[in-house]
Amino acid sequence: MYVSSHALPIHFIAMNILRHIVEPSRLLMTWQSLDMNAPSRTRRVIGEVCRENDGQIVFRYLKNTPDFEAARKAGFKGFPAFRLENDEVRQGVIESLLRRLPPRNREDFAEFLAQHRLPCPFSYSDMALLGYTGARLPSDGFALVPDFSQNNAPCDYLMEVAGLRHIFNDMQAIHEGDSVNFEIDQDNPVDQDALQVICHGREPRPSIWRSGTASASRNCRRSLRSAPA
Repeated sequence: MYVSSHALPIHFIAMNILRHIVEPSRLLMTWQSLDMNAPSRTRRVIGEVCRENDGQIVFRYLKNTPDFEAARKAGFKGFPAFRLENDEVRQGVIESLLRRLPPRNREDFAEFLAQHRLPCPFSYSDMALLGYTGARLPSDGFALVPDFSQNNAPCDYLMEVAGLRHIFNDMQAIHEGDSVNFEIDQDNPVDQDALQVICHGREPRPSIWRSGTASASRNCRRSLRSAPA
Protein backbone atom coordinates (compact mmCIF):
# COMPACT_ATOMS: atom_id res chain seq x y z
CA MET A 1 0.00 0.00 0.00
CA TYR A 2 1.58 3.29 -1.13
CA VAL A 3 1.22 6.14 1.34
CA SER A 4 2.20 9.73 0.61
CA SER A 5 1.97 12.82 2.78
CA HIS A 6 -0.92 14.05 0.67
CA ALA A 7 -3.17 11.10 -0.04
CA LEU A 8 -3.66 7.46 0.79
CA PRO A 9 -4.69 5.12 -2.02
CA ILE A 10 -7.39 2.78 -0.74
CA HIS A 11 -8.28 -0.42 -2.58
CA PHE A 12 -11.85 -1.28 -1.70
CA ILE A 13 -11.43 -5.05 -1.48
CA ALA A 14 -7.92 -5.66 -0.21
CA MET A 15 -5.95 -7.25 -2.98
CA ASN A 16 -2.61 -6.24 -4.40
CA ILE A 17 -3.68 -6.36 -8.05
CA LEU A 18 -6.93 -4.99 -9.46
CA ARG A 19 -8.65 -7.94 -11.11
CA HIS A 20 -12.06 -6.64 -12.15
CA ILE A 21 -11.17 -3.98 -14.72
CA VAL A 22 -14.15 -2.26 -16.33
CA GLU A 23 -13.69 -0.96 -19.89
CA PRO A 24 -14.81 2.68 -19.72
CA SER A 25 -16.58 4.37 -22.60
CA ARG A 26 -16.19 7.77 -20.92
CA LEU A 27 -13.43 9.44 -18.95
CA LEU A 28 -13.72 12.67 -17.01
CA MET A 29 -10.85 15.12 -17.28
CA THR A 30 -10.24 16.92 -14.00
CA TRP A 31 -8.04 19.86 -13.08
CA GLN A 32 -6.64 21.16 -9.81
CA SER A 33 -4.59 24.29 -9.26
CA LEU A 34 -0.92 23.61 -8.51
CA ASP A 35 -0.70 26.78 -6.42
CA MET A 36 -0.44 25.53 -2.85
CA ASN A 37 -1.43 29.01 -1.62
CA ALA A 38 -4.57 29.23 -3.73
CA PRO A 39 -7.75 29.95 -1.74
CA SER A 40 -9.33 26.79 -3.19
CA ARG A 41 -7.61 23.71 -4.61
CA THR A 42 -10.75 21.68 -5.20
CA ARG A 43 -10.36 19.30 -8.14
CA ARG A 44 -12.84 20.22 -10.87
CA VAL A 45 -14.27 18.33 -13.84
CA ILE A 46 -13.50 20.38 -16.94
CA GLY A 47 -13.99 17.94 -19.82
CA GLU A 48 -14.85 14.45 -21.00
CA VAL A 49 -13.28 11.85 -23.28
CA CYS A 50 -15.91 9.66 -24.93
CA ARG A 51 -15.81 6.60 -27.15
CA GLU A 52 -18.61 6.88 -29.69
CA ASN A 53 -20.51 3.95 -31.19
CA ASP A 54 -18.21 3.86 -34.20
CA GLY A 55 -15.15 3.66 -31.93
CA GLN A 56 -13.98 7.23 -32.45
CA ILE A 57 -12.56 8.96 -29.37
CA VAL A 58 -13.83 12.51 -28.85
CA PHE A 59 -12.85 15.16 -26.30
CA ARG A 60 -15.28 17.85 -25.17
CA TYR A 61 -14.89 20.72 -22.74
CA LEU A 62 -17.81 20.75 -20.31
CA LYS A 63 -18.37 24.47 -20.60
CA ASN A 64 -21.18 26.27 -18.79
CA THR A 65 -21.02 23.81 -15.89
CA PRO A 66 -20.40 24.88 -12.28
CA ASP A 67 -17.11 22.97 -12.11
CA PHE A 68 -15.82 24.45 -15.36
CA GLU A 69 -16.67 27.99 -14.28
CA ALA A 70 -15.09 27.44 -10.86
CA ALA A 71 -11.95 26.09 -12.52
CA ARG A 72 -11.72 29.15 -14.78
CA LYS A 73 -11.94 31.41 -11.72
CA ALA A 74 -9.16 29.36 -10.10
CA GLY A 75 -6.84 29.86 -13.06
CA PHE A 76 -7.71 27.06 -15.50
CA LYS A 77 -6.71 28.05 -19.05
CA GLY A 78 -7.38 24.85 -20.97
CA PHE A 79 -5.65 21.54 -21.61
CA PRO A 80 -2.46 22.21 -23.61
CA ALA A 81 -3.26 19.77 -26.43
CA PHE A 82 -6.87 20.90 -26.90
CA ARG A 83 -7.61 24.53 -27.73
CA LEU A 84 -10.04 26.04 -25.27
CA GLU A 85 -12.02 27.80 -27.99
CA ASN A 86 -12.86 24.41 -29.51
CA ASP A 87 -15.82 22.83 -27.78
CA GLU A 88 -15.03 19.44 -29.35
CA VAL A 89 -11.86 17.71 -30.57
CA ARG A 90 -12.04 14.64 -32.84
CA GLN A 91 -8.51 14.31 -34.18
CA GLY A 92 -5.59 12.86 -32.25
CA VAL A 93 -7.37 12.73 -28.89
CA ILE A 94 -6.14 9.36 -27.65
CA GLU A 95 -2.65 9.96 -29.07
CA SER A 96 -2.34 13.28 -27.22
CA LEU A 97 -3.45 11.75 -23.93
CA LEU A 98 -1.19 8.70 -24.25
CA ARG A 99 1.84 11.01 -24.33
CA ARG A 100 1.21 11.44 -20.62
CA LEU A 101 2.00 7.74 -20.06
CA PRO A 102 5.07 5.60 -20.72
CA PRO A 103 4.68 3.49 -23.90
CA ARG A 104 3.59 -0.10 -23.45
CA ASN A 105 6.83 -1.37 -24.99
CA ARG A 106 9.04 0.49 -22.52
CA GLU A 107 11.30 -1.75 -20.49
CA ASP A 108 9.93 -0.61 -17.13
CA PHE A 109 6.25 -0.56 -18.16
CA ALA A 110 5.53 -3.47 -15.80
CA GLU A 111 6.76 -1.35 -12.90
CA PHE A 112 4.49 1.48 -13.99
CA LEU A 113 1.51 -0.90 -14.00
CA ALA A 114 2.47 -2.20 -10.55
CA GLN A 115 2.43 1.35 -9.15
CA HIS A 116 -1.25 1.49 -10.07
CA ARG A 117 -2.00 -2.11 -9.00
CA LEU A 118 -2.73 -3.09 -12.60
CA PRO A 119 -2.12 -6.56 -14.06
CA CYS A 120 0.79 -7.25 -16.38
CA PRO A 121 0.43 -7.81 -19.24
CA PHE A 122 -2.30 -5.17 -19.47
CA SER A 123 -4.67 -6.46 -22.15
CA TYR A 124 -7.25 -3.70 -21.83
CA SER A 125 -7.82 -0.65 -24.03
CA ASP A 126 -5.95 2.63 -24.00
CA MET A 127 -9.08 4.23 -22.53
CA ALA A 128 -8.88 1.84 -19.59
CA LEU A 129 -5.15 2.46 -19.19
CA LEU A 130 -5.67 6.22 -19.12
CA GLY A 131 -8.57 5.99 -16.69
CA TYR A 132 -7.06 3.51 -14.25
CA THR A 133 -3.69 5.29 -14.08
CA GLY A 134 -5.10 8.82 -14.13
CA ALA A 135 -2.46 9.94 -16.67
CA ARG A 136 -1.09 12.51 -14.23
CA LEU A 137 2.01 14.59 -14.73
CA PRO A 138 3.80 16.50 -11.95
CA SER A 139 3.97 19.58 -14.17
CA ASP A 140 0.22 20.20 -14.38
CA GLY A 141 -2.96 19.58 -12.43
CA PHE A 142 -4.78 17.34 -14.89
CA ALA A 143 -6.02 13.80 -14.25
CA LEU A 144 -8.40 11.39 -15.95
CA VAL A 145 -11.04 9.39 -14.10
CA PRO A 146 -13.31 6.61 -15.41
CA ASP A 147 -17.05 7.20 -15.42
CA PHE A 148 -18.72 4.20 -13.78
CA SER A 149 -22.28 5.44 -14.25
CA GLN A 150 -23.27 2.20 -15.99
CA ASN A 151 -23.07 0.48 -12.59
CA ASN A 152 -20.80 -2.30 -13.85
CA ALA A 153 -20.02 -4.81 -11.14
CA PRO A 154 -17.82 -6.27 -9.91
CA CYS A 155 -15.37 -3.43 -10.37
CA ASP A 156 -11.98 -2.76 -8.79
CA TYR A 157 -10.70 0.79 -8.63
CA LEU A 158 -7.89 2.56 -6.79
CA MET A 159 -8.57 6.08 -5.60
CA GLU A 160 -7.19 8.62 -3.17
CA VAL A 161 -8.40 9.91 0.15
CA ALA A 162 -8.22 13.70 0.32
CA GLY A 163 -7.16 15.63 3.40
CA LEU A 164 -5.34 12.75 5.04
CA ARG A 165 -2.38 14.87 6.10
CA HIS A 166 -4.74 17.06 8.12
CA ILE A 167 -6.07 14.09 10.11
CA PHE A 168 -3.16 11.70 10.64
CA ASN A 169 -0.02 13.39 11.90
CA ASP A 170 1.79 10.06 12.14
CA MET A 171 1.45 8.22 8.84
CA GLN A 172 3.18 5.20 10.35
CA ALA A 173 0.05 4.66 12.44
CA ILE A 174 -1.69 3.37 9.30
CA HIS A 175 -0.79 -0.18 8.28
CA GLU A 176 -1.68 -2.46 5.43
CA GLY A 177 -4.63 -4.59 6.51
CA ASP A 178 -6.10 -1.95 8.84
CA SER A 179 -9.88 -1.87 8.70
CA VAL A 180 -11.51 1.26 7.33
CA ASN A 181 -15.18 2.18 7.19
CA PHE A 182 -16.93 4.20 4.52
CA GLU A 183 -19.72 6.53 5.55
CA ILE A 184 -21.79 9.11 3.70
CA ASP A 185 -20.37 12.57 4.41
CA GLN A 186 -23.64 14.31 5.21
CA ASP A 187 -22.02 17.61 6.18
CA ASN A 188 -19.54 18.04 3.33
CA PRO A 189 -19.88 21.69 2.23
CA VAL A 190 -18.18 21.14 -1.14
CA ASP A 191 -19.31 17.81 -2.59
CA GLN A 192 -22.73 16.29 -2.02
CA ASP A 193 -21.47 12.91 -3.25
CA ALA A 194 -18.48 12.73 -0.90
CA LEU A 195 -17.78 9.71 1.27
CA GLN A 196 -15.77 9.87 4.47
CA VAL A 197 -13.27 7.23 5.50
CA ILE A 198 -12.83 6.27 9.15
CA CYS A 199 -9.62 4.57 10.24
CA HIS A 200 -8.88 3.82 13.89
CA GLY A 201 -11.99 5.84 14.76
CA ARG A 202 -10.29 9.10 13.87
CA GLU A 203 -12.59 12.14 13.53
CA PRO A 204 -12.95 14.55 11.82
CA ARG A 205 -12.54 12.30 8.83
CA PRO A 206 -10.87 12.74 5.45
CA SER A 207 -13.11 12.36 2.43
CA ILE A 208 -12.82 10.41 -0.78
CA TRP A 209 -10.83 12.50 -3.24
CA ARG A 210 -13.24 14.72 -5.10
CA SER A 211 -12.62 13.83 -8.74
CA GLY A 212 -16.09 14.53 -10.01
CA THR A 213 -16.84 10.82 -10.24
CA ALA A 214 -20.20 11.17 -8.59
CA SER A 215 -21.31 7.91 -10.18
CA ALA A 216 -18.52 5.98 -8.46
CA SER A 217 -19.36 7.66 -5.18
CA ARG A 218 -23.03 6.83 -5.53
CA ASN A 219 -22.19 3.21 -6.29
CA CYS A 220 -20.16 3.10 -3.09
CA ARG A 221 -22.98 4.75 -1.17
CA ARG A 222 -25.37 2.04 -2.34
CA SER A 223 -23.08 -0.74 -1.21
CA LEU A 224 -21.52 0.98 1.78
CA ARG A 225 -19.53 -1.47 3.85
CA SER A 226 -16.28 -1.95 5.76
CA ALA A 227 -13.17 -2.78 3.78
CA PRO A 228 -9.52 -3.37 4.66
CA ALA A 229 -6.94 -0.85 3.59
